[in-house]
Amino acid sequence: MTPTKSETRPSLSRELVADRALVLADAEGIDAVTIRRLATDLGVTPMALYWHFRTKEDLLAGAAGRVLDAVEVPARTGDWAADIRAALVALVTAMRPHPQVAHLVADTILAHPNGLELTESALSILGDAGFGPEPASFLAMQALRAAITMVTGDQVDDSGTSAEERADHLRAKKAYLASLPPEKYPSLIQHADAMTHCDDEEQFFDLGVDLYVAGVRGLAPALRN
Repeated sequence: MTPTKSETRPSLSRELVADRALVLADAEGIDAVTIRRLATDLGVTPMALYWHFRTKEDLLAGAAGRVLDAVEVPARTGDWAADIRAALVALVTAMRPHPQVAHLVADTILAHPNGLELTESALSILGDAGFGPEPASFLAMQALRAAITMVTGDQVDDSGTSAEERADHLRAKKAYLASLPPEKYPSLIQHADAMTHCDDEEQFFDLGVDLYVAGVRGLAPALRN
């Protein structure tokens, strides 16, 4: 007996469509994400998707929302430095699998329950460190920008391209750095491999998080009083 369409195709939902958008962005880049393409992949008409997302911008916001769904807001410990680090790690961890969409999180974070909770926690933590409303708000925004930059950094983002394209890109980048005039750029030539490849991604992210936390600690009024 031949199954019907309803039996072979999962029930269409906003979450399913947004998840498929994430998969497509990860594999082919964010420009590949269109309502028409997703409709084809899901075996439905574009009109079926318009029930959930009226425009591509709505669709991409929905995809960013699914990224924020993965944020696990950490419990407070009372150690503000450890707490702000944990908050930043939570955001980076949620965004890391989806670097093509990470930059969209900035526009949706305050419209999402997890984003609101994480931002509330970050502002409270920075208040505990002695920062007033303006510097605390600025530092919270800087944390978001730092997280996005870490995730979308060229060294660790292998999304949106094939393995062959990525390898070709890295070879060309390394060759370019290695070909620079040694008398003028000796350090760049020495670091050509490290500037091109990142063998320890965990260390890369840890350094980025620690750099932000060290900066906050250096500025914190609570440590200067």
